[in-house]
Amino acid sequence: MPEYLGQGFAEKLGELAGLEKEEREVVAYGLEYLLSGAAAAALTLLAGLLLGLFAETLAVLICMGVLRLFAGGAHCSARWRCTVTSCAGVLATVALAEAALFLLPAPAWAALCLAWTVAAVFLFAPNNSARAITDPVRRRRLRQRALTVIATASLALLYLAAGGAAPLPALAGSGAAGFAAGALLLSPAGFKLVSFLDRKLALGQSVLKQRR
Repeated sequence: MPEYLGQGFAEKLGELAGLEKEEREVVAYGLEYLLSGAAAAALTLLAGLLLGLFAETLAVLICMGVLRLFAGGAHCSARWRCTVTSCAGVLATVALAEAALFLLPAPAWAALCLAWTVAAVFLFAPNNSARAITDPVRRRRLRQRALTVIATASLALLYLAAGGAAPLPALAGSGAAGFAAGALLLSPAGFKLVSFLDRKLALGQSVLKQRR
C-alpha cells in the first residue's frame, strides 16, 4: 500500500512542480519510506493503546527511532516485513521494560540499558543492512555524532529515572529500553535476528500465495 500511495503522490507533485520522470521516481521512493514508517508507527501506537501502555510504547518508539536515525541498524528486505518486525520489536521491548522495572529500580535498569547502548554505538555504529558505509573518516564522524546524541539523551533519561515524579521514572526506563533495543539492531546478533525473521516472514508469504 505505501508503494502505491507514494507513487500516486509523486505523480501529483510531479505534475504540479513540473518534475521529470527520474525526479518523480526519487520523490516516490522517499514518500514510500515515509508512509511505510508512518504506518508502522501508527500500528505500533494503536497496539500500545489497546494494551494500556501507550506512553511506554511512545517512549520506546521515539528512543529507538532516534538511535536508528543517527546510527542505522538492520532492516528486512521488504518494507512490509520491516513494518511487522518493527511493531513486534517495539511491543516486545515495552513488555521487557515492564517486567524489568517490576524487578529493578528505574535508575538501575536505565543505567544498564544505556551502558549497553553507548558500548554498541561505539563498537558497531554506523551500521546499515541496506547501504554499508565503508569510508573510515565518514564512519568516525557519524559515530561521534551518534555518541553525542545518545550521551545527551542518556543524561536526561538517567535524571528522570532517578529524580522524576511518577510516572516519569517508568517512562525513562522504557525509553532506555528503546535505546537498548535499537543498539541490539546495530550488532551482529541483531542482524542475524532480523535476517532470520525476514526469511520466516518471506517463507510464510510464499506459503500463503501457494494456497490461494
